[in-house]
Amino acid sequence: MPLVKTTDMLAACLKGKYAVGAFNINGLDQPKALIEAAEKIKSPLIVVEPGVIEKYVNFEDFALVTRRAARDAGVPVSIHLSHGLSLEQCERAVLAGFTSVMYDGSKLSFEENIENTRKAVEFGHKHGCAVEGELGALGSSFVDITETMTDPEKAREFVERTGVDILAVSIGNSHGFYKGTPHLDFERLAEIRKAIEPYPCYLTLHGGSGISEEHFKKAIAEGIVKVCIYTEMCSEGRANAIRWYAEHPDYTGNYDTCDMTAEILKGFVAYETKCAEMFESAGRDEVLPDLLNAVPVNDRLGPEYPSAAALNPDFKGKGIYWDKF
Repeated sequence: MPLVKTTDMLAACLKGKYAVGAFNINGLDQPKALIEAAEKIKSPLIVVEPGVIEKYVNFEDFALVTRRAARDAGVPVSIHLSHGLSLEQCERAVLAGFTSVMYDGSKLSFEENIENTRKAVEFGHKHGCAVEGELGALGSSFVDITETMTDPEKAREFVERTGVDILAVSIGNSHGFYKGTPHLDFERLAEIRKAIEPYPCYLTLHGGSGISEEHFKKAIAEGIVKVCIYTEMCSEGRANAIRWYAEHPDYTGNYDTCDMTAEILKGFVAYETKCAEMFESAGRDEVLPDLLNAVPVNDRLGPEYPSAAALNPDFKGKGIYWDKF
């Protein structure tokens, strides 16, 4: 199955009352491994490039490798950019062939966030790409979760004025490992869902590592259809690498590096499988025929990398799109 539209996948999740895992990658060997694991458990999959690794894995290579891996897959796959911190970065991902991108303006003022997210939506929709926005500030592994959570009424206004397809919410979730036990505000989540109900917008939860299965299921029952995973998946891979290295004291860094990498990938896919079970996306092969609205190949791969805008320290990403730059 070729790539599918992210929003088609999320619509199936909402209808079936389950969520799809959106798994960050940090290397080009990972999309194929994640897709093959998803096939075994018959689960849809969103393969994610977090914008922070673009200097190691550029968007064009990522899109081409993932598209090729998904070409013959028996499950729906989509490509997503997570936490694009500039319009310029989102535009490059759109033109590289991502099926959805996230513009993260959560650290801006409410009005600035709306204005920039609206521009991202305008450009994304022009090229058939869904756009995710974020409202409310998430914590991280470096700080306590004391940032402002998403306000339901502001969420309604944000979705209405921007036209986003996906909304990332802050309800006590946090990036990285949690300090203490996470406490998600499910009442707030229910209010957000109700507030944006009139609009074609789906809810996503970032900071999934460390949340209990019980809370995942409760969040999904309240409308979450996409869950972002990275830290705990990497932790599983790291544990495998440490164990493998201890068992292979003669490791030379030669061809046996591939063996160690394979063990790391086993850790990644083991946690992917665990998440699919928790999110109840495993065994959803009966809905696959509904997701045949495949994404056509985007022959316009965007500007040369790194672009003139990316190299220009004075470029502010004020909505100057590539075809007008």
